Amino acid sequence: MAEESKPATLRRDPTLPFQRMDEDTIVVDPRTREVHLLNETGARIWELLETASSVDEVAEALEAEYEGAAPGAMRREVEAFLAELGGKGLLLPKGRA
Repeated sequence: MAEESKPATLRRDPTLPFQRMDEDTIVVDPRTREVHLLNETGARIWELLETASSVDEVAEALEAEYEGAAPGAMRREVEAFLAELGGKGLLLPKGRA
């Protein structure tokens, strides 16, 4: 029997300092000396990634919070944003500290 594959889960890198400022969040990566400004939605995604979450879990949480959000569009936006954060080294796969 084939093993059922689970959706990939990610979480924010807990070693990165960040600061919430009104609706935005600033994330600092001391390794690269880069500062990343996340808008209100990006900041909410960052909060949701405190614990390991899948793309679907993040998209579902945002759909519940933002009225009128189109499910397919929200998932695509979340995928793109997580890919961007991952490409910048700000996320970890589940299980890494």
